Amino acid sequence: MVKPAPDEAEQPPAGSIRWRVVAAEMLGTAVIMVVYFLLRGIRPPDVDESVSRSLQLIRFEQRLGVFQEVQWQAFWIDHGWAMRIANVVYAWFHYPVMLVIGVWLVIKDPVRFRFVRNVMFVSAAVGVLSYWVLPAAPPRLMESYGYDFGFIDTVHGPASEVNYFQPGPFVNDLAALPSFHFGWILLSSMAVWYNTSNRTGRGFAILMSVIMWWAVTVTGNHYFFDMVMGAVVVVLSWMFVSALGDMQLRHAWQHAGRLVGRRRAVPPPPLD
Repeated sequence: MVKPAPDEAEQPPAGSIRWRVVAAEMLGTAVIMVVYFLLRGIRPPDVDESVSRSLQLIRFEQRLGVFQEVQWQAFWIDHGWAMRIANVVYAWFHYPVMLVIGVWLVIKDPVRFRFVRNVMFVSAAVGVLSYWVLPAAPPRLMESYGYDFGFIDTVHGPASEVNYFQPGPFVNDLAALPSFHFGWILLSSMAVWYNTSNRTGRGFAILMSVIMWWAVTVTGNHYFFDMVMGAVVVVLSWMFVSALGDMQLRHAWQHAGRLVGRRRAVPPPPLD
């Protein structure tokens, strides 16, 4: 009976290594996201500035003729079944869906998972900066601040049937710009689209973002501008991480080329 070499005997099975990688990637991502939520949550509230900025956004959308969020909500509010779906989508089809897609991708290809994760980290850094410098009140809170445009808080309000729990230190009701409730679902859609050629999978990817845009709007949680800016930040972050990866790859190739050149320049050892 042939015994394995000592190094081979000590090596864990490939499956064990893969699951260790999956666990390490998910744990590292979770830690960074906790830091993100804390940095967002500890921002002292500035109601006057936040409301003023939201009024500016409303006037901007009105000038463009796209301030239709309240009309969207007014139409769907009379369809109780649709609003129940919208509330559930807003509350439970965000981070849970991102988690499922993240686990799928890290198992499928940890390298591609790291790329998408890095895009999320870059966008999160931009988001934290924006939440501190450009706080903005969501539509659902404008009435409580003295500006009644007709928005109703269907998720957080007393009539809501959704238990949308948020730990106190992570809550920042004035962190509406940009909207990552839409932006990170868009990122999830992009992750699915670029990592599968299956038509059903790609159709699901498109549907995720479409449904979240609708749900965020009809529940009164964001303006169109918030979600557009969330999408812009995510797309630019994707481009930045991609360009950074291309630069690192070119540097690696150049370094390898220099090594090969030096090796060719070294004369071979003399023959005995």
